[in-house]
Amino acid sequence: MNIEDYIETLTAWREQITAGLRAPYGWLALTGLFWLEEGENSLGSAPGSAVQLPARAPAQLGSLHLASGQAEGQVTLQPALGAALRIDEHAVHGATLLQDDHAEQPTFLFWEDVRLLVLQRSGRYAVRVWDPQRPERQTATGRVWFPPDPAARVVARIEHYDPPIRVLRDDITGAQLQTEMHAALHFEYGGVHCAPQAELLEDGSYYLLVRDGTSGKTSYGAGRFLTSEQPAGDEVVLDLNKLYSPPCAFTEFATCPLPQPSNVLGVAIETGERYDGAH
Repeated sequence: MNIEDYIETLTAWREQITAGLRAPYGWLALTGLFWLEEGENSLGSAPGSAVQLPARAPAQLGSLHLASGQAEGQVTLQPALGAALRIDEHAVHGATLLQDDHAEQPTFLFWEDVRLLVLQRSGRYAVRVWDPQRPERQTATGRVWFPPDPAARVVARIEHYDPPIRVLRDDITGAQLQTEMHAALHFEYGGVHCAPQAELLEDGSYYLLVRDGTSGKTSYGAGRFLTSEQPAGDEVVLDLNKLYSPPCAFTEFATCPLPQPSNVLGVAIETGERYDGAH
């Protein structure tokens, strides 16, 4: 691929990932993250609701019950009389068990176009709320980028982990997450050897989260994500022009992971997504 074609392809990818950010249920539509307490958690727009919905919603729509004991972690919706709640396109009638985001089929609960989902994070449970009418979907700056640098497509040597290794890393809420890493990806950039650990995705590509010398200066402080190209044998291309900020760069209602020590790189990678705090 010549440079002109590469720049055109990269620009189209950047436009696509920015469009996803502004989607009706993208990260800019998030309007709340509410941690549940054991027992009843009120749901509605009334001030002081445990799960606070936008002001146009009814004051009381019911409650979410977080179970303890043998049923620990189960979240049951108890709708108020006449509450116009639905799961996907099906109206809710009576008490309904909600599946969290770790389930094979998570439950998406709706009031009109407002969407709710139960999250499980290190044994704690929360409700994430999206509002497609949130003004920030249109007014936020969105993603901004360093100029493309074709030389920032680097070839990494794959050090396979067999079996995968488990690493413990923090997330931005202070919780700790145990994650399986499938490989270390060895490459040089700016004359510095880097070997971040990566997860293997179902399509065979690798997914990693790194911090570098730009983090907290000209890129997002918590780090940036990257998905590799498809491997060829024991090598894989990492296009550092595609380093992108995690959701926490755009909303306080995300629960982003933080990179483990192996993924804090000793070089400034001045390519990919920039960040000046004004997103």
